[in-house]
Amino acid sequence: MLGAPAKVGLYFGTFNPIHLGHLVIANHMANYTDLDEVWLVVTPWNPQKSPKEMIGQDHRLQMVHLAVSENERLKGCDVEFDLPQPNFTAATMRHLRKTHPEIEFSIIIGEDNFERLHTWQAHWELVSEHQILVYPRRSSDDPKPVDPPLDPADRVPRDHPNVYWSDAPMISISSTYLRDAITQQKDIRYLLHDKVLNYISNNHLYE
Repeated sequence: MLGAPAKVGLYFGTFNPIHLGHLVIANHMANYTDLDEVWLVVTPWNPQKSPKEMIGQDHRLQMVHLAVSENERLKGCDVEFDLPQPNFTAATMRHLRKTHPEIEFSIIIGEDNFERLHTWQAHWELVSEHQILVYPRRSSDDPKPVDPPLDPADRVPRDHPNVYWSDAPMISISSTYLRDAITQQKDIRYLLHDKVLNYISNNHLYE
């Protein structure tokens, strides 16, 4: 892949829809770490989330493309669309390491997900193979208590050499809140990129 970036951060999400909170984090990681680019990876089916309120993956990808279209260091990514579902990050990373050996991939997660990292499939493989970039805790759309690992050795220590803690600014926006607000015809113009807001309106999404 001629001219490929050397270091790419992967920010996984259902992006249902993508909002300014997502964009602030992605832009911070692109500018305040050694990453060349941040790819926002649209997950068709997150095994830890209910698909009940999920709109089509193509709509979600298009909204990501629109949201990052003016930032050359942010890219939308559909790599998981053609992988077996539900989508597990470990499987996606094996695929990317095989198809893009010239790129050093990092994984961007929130502190809330870091605390439950021991529940992820092959989590030690992820930590050993990739830098984990962690941004501060934020409220989850569907908060659930995190059970400690049965084996304390499964918990990834906060000072692991492959774990990097970022002071990314946080804008606490819930995608659930946005979907509900759209359904109730509330004004959310300052929470979404204008192009995303127009796309949602034009395609009558979440109504």
